Amino acid sequence: MEYPSKNTALILVDPYNDFMSPKGKAWPLASKVTKQVNLIEHMQAVTKLCRDEDWVIAYAPHHRYKKGSFSDRKYLHPSQILQKMTSSFKANSFGSEFYPSFLPKEGDIISSEHDCSSGFTGTNLHEQLTKKRITHVVLAGFLSNTCIESTARSAIDLGYHVTLLDDAVSAWTPMDHKAAVEVNYPLLAHHLTNTQDFLIGLS
Repeated sequence: MEYPSKNTALILVDPYNDFMSPKGKAWPLASKVTKQVNLIEHMQAVTKLCRDEDWVIAYAPHHRYKKGSFSDRKYLHPSQILQKMTSSFKANSFGSEFYPSFLPKEGDIISSEHDCSSGFTGTNLHEQLTKKRITHVVLAGFLSNTCIESTARSAIDLGYHVTLLDDAVSAWTPMDHKAAVEVNYPLLAHHLTNTQDFLIGLS
């Protein structure tokens, strides 16, 4: 798979401490799959090579919880109820900071926060990617079957070429992850691959 380097972006979805750090609130749930797929190391390798290739790096951060969050929503999604109960990704806290390996650098895109699952819905991600003439996107991060899948669906609807990496995403359970990468991703992605083959293709 060849990518137009000036028109391709790596989108990192929700690379928060709460997901990725052993001290994070979501780590007990996310750690099993994260370790099984070697997610952190794979995301690090993908991000490094994409930076070396001078790709656009974009961040699609989840809503940072604060008092009064979701008060304007009549029907809360289970993930929003869980966020309210646990205060995960709490604003101005350790958990809502980007994991140290994935701190943004000058020139990176940091979109506004998505309230539920898609990194595009209700955010300025599409606007920022359009300004940089991005046509191809590669997704990595959390969660395989929710935010990654929803962001991929939105990207496809918006006309992007979408690549998914089946071992650079993670979920709450192996079953959730398996359903996403083995059932849904092949039906969604223009290109579905793994980290090793992706890196070989770019090097």
